[in-house]
Amino acid sequence: MEDLISVIVPMYNAEKFLDRSIGSILNQSYKNLEIIIINDGSTDGSVKKIEEFQKKDNRIKLYNQENHGVSYARNEGLKHITGDYVQFVDADDDLDLDYFKIQLGKIHETGADMAVCNNIHPFFLTYLTDRVYDMTNHDDFIEFYQHTYAPTLPWNKLIKASAIKGISFAENIKFAEDELFFCSIVKNIKKIVTTSQVLYHYFLAQASNGDEEKSTINDLINASKFWEYKSSFYYKGLLCIPHRLKDFQDAIINKQIPISDITEILYCRVFDYAFFQYAAYAGFMVPEENMYQEMMNIFTDAFFYESVKTQERYGLKFFDFNSKELSEKVREINHYIYIAYQDIYSKKLPLKPTYVAISIFTKLFVVEDNDLNNVNWVNQLDKALKENSTPEAQYVNSLIK
Repeated sequence: MEDLISVIVPMYNAEKFLDRSIGSILNQSYKNLEIIIINDGSTDGSVKKIEEFQKKDNRIKLYNQENHGVSYARNEGLKHITGDYVQFVDADDDLDLDYFKIQLGKIHETGADMAVCNNIHPFFLTYLTDRVYDMTNHDDFIEFYQHTYAPTLPWNKLIKASAIKGISFAENIKFAEDELFFCSIVKNIKKIVTTSQVLYHYFLAQASNGDEEKSTINDLINASKFWEYKSSFYYKGLLCIPHRLKDFQDAIINKQIPISDITEILYCRVFDYAFFQYAAYAGFMVPEENMYQEMMNIFTDAFFYESVKTQERYGLKFFDFNSKELSEKVREINHYIYIAYQDIYSKKLPLKPTYVAISIFTKLFVVEDNDLNNVNWVNQLDKALKENSTPEAQYVNSLIK
């Protein structure tokens, strides 16, 4: 008998995206799906749209609730699953039409508990290769958790339902709750299979499209004097550290994950979030002086310094963030990033702005990279810069001599 896949879709005012998103699920080449849609208090025509889909496809189950947020909606969806595997899909995203066929096939081939794919996202870079991670092995665990961005995303994964049983999303956390969910279930994951194929397509609504489409990213970008209130990606990431450590400490004590030194996993997302600031804020053309204030706050933060030291344990060596020249260095990177973004938008250059922004950071701040781990985004971008092998690398190399 074919495995049943439970697809959980939290939905809030997504009417204009549903033809694309739900259509990509209904038209999958793998058909044995139950599609659980949690309407989180939508006030537009989303429910009517789903009811129209239901008339044509009996795999869709619709549950309505008052607006409580995405974590609450996902948890509600978990209450209704009957499948062997679980997939989360945001209501404005879409899937490659062979998504389930490929991901489930990988699981069957390898005996993995979770299949993870690469994805299209405007800010977050993933460089997964075709391989299997043994999560009972220390080095494999560290490489997947520390050096890929994959653990933070709930929707690029097909997960065995048994690994999630009794576990839910933290409803009191509004940022990085997806990573906390991964930290909770990882003790039940013995093997992860990854694919280099891009199978999931993430959509980020622009604030100009209407208030109902404002995302966490847009809210952060539009906050007045955001650098004073310290409420951006980086600082919200810090708030999640105690929650992550509790789950991992419990798993270490019970010998469920192969880590003995908790500092090995303490700072990885702190490091990542710091540099995604450039991709997000510069991409939305936040004033350059505001960006300078934000990055100086971060680069002189004690947690950030520890995160850099953690990364250096795995073969990366950075510019000394305690240097007296830090202020000048931050102004330099800001200067080049803003030139790059103006070029990209005014000249309509066929470049990925995120890759350009983080490549500029890599060019200016990475002193040495021994290529110990080729899935880390800094390693990948540094390699591309050295080989001049991508359009983004070629542009940055021409910009910064």
